[in-house]
Amino acid sequence: MHMKNEIPVLASDSVFTSVDLKKSSKTNSVQQFTFQYKCLWRDKIPVHRTDQYMVVMVFEGEGIQTIGLREYSIAENMICFIAPNMVSSWHATSDSKRGFSLTFSEDFFNIGRTDKSFLSSLPFFQLDGNPVFHLTPESFAYFESLFRLLEAESLNREAASDDVIRGFLFSLMNKALSLEANSHRVVNVTNPNLRLLKQFTGLFMQDFKPLEKGESIRLQKVSAYADSLGVSQNHLNDIVKKLTGKSAGQLIQQQLVSQATVCLKHSSKTVSEIAYQFGFEDPSYFARFYKTQTGQAPSALR
Repeated sequence: MHMKNEIPVLASDSVFTSVDLKKSSKTNSVQQFTFQYKCLWRDKIPVHRTDQYMVVMVFEGEGIQTIGLREYSIAENMICFIAPNMVSSWHATSDSKRGFSLTFSEDFFNIGRTDKSFLSSLPFFQLDGNPVFHLTPESFAYFESLFRLLEAESLNREAASDDVIRGFLFSLMNKALSLEANSHRVVNVTNPNLRLLKQFTGLFMQDFKPLEKGESIRLQKVSAYADSLGVSQNHLNDIVKKLTGKSAGQLIQQQLVSQATVCLKHSSKTVSEIAYQFGFEDPSYFARFYKTQTGQAPSALR
């Protein structure tokens, strides 16, 4: 039976209302870039998935941003990165909310690039990454200047504008990488081991995509993912364990539990229906698995 998708995928435009808005979008069938200035965020945005990469720079205002199962306190002089299809929500805790935001597709970013995996491998767009940074005065000034250049170019109708925008976006991503470096996180996205981890993560995340349409998922065995990547299962487990502290199977289970928790909290489906949606033929086994992973029964979240 087809289940209704109860965690909507929101178009980026529907996340914001705006005052004194300067907005530009460049769209065709395969690419999109939007820019908004002086955004007035909604007071509350329910659990959803966005359909594009999103970067938000906060000038003024406070709120709670959830990404996956983690909550972040957002305030002025902060910047936030959200990957497409990441489950998130927002609740404002102040009346004033002002800043820059931009959204763009991976197709748009990758036009003309030889390394098509750069964007998706950035650590602040990953499941276990840090997507929120507090900016020093120097970093704030740098990002503000980049956003203002993006604003000016997004209003430019010249044929080369898209190429210039992509250049600014690349500079923005590299500057964000320097924030990661300063927080002492692993950021060498050209490292072969890290590249393998990102490829593995990308593979099993694709198997979660049917959830966006309310459809059931069927996750593969670790050995099948290893075969797709051209490595042995032991090698994949060794690399994943070295970089994350978890085995490849544990990383998949972590995402499964995260997605199931969102459904248990926000879906009207029964526990049994959620169990079937996540590929468990026996709901009682799903309940035991979930309790083993989290310490509480699925019914405790209803």
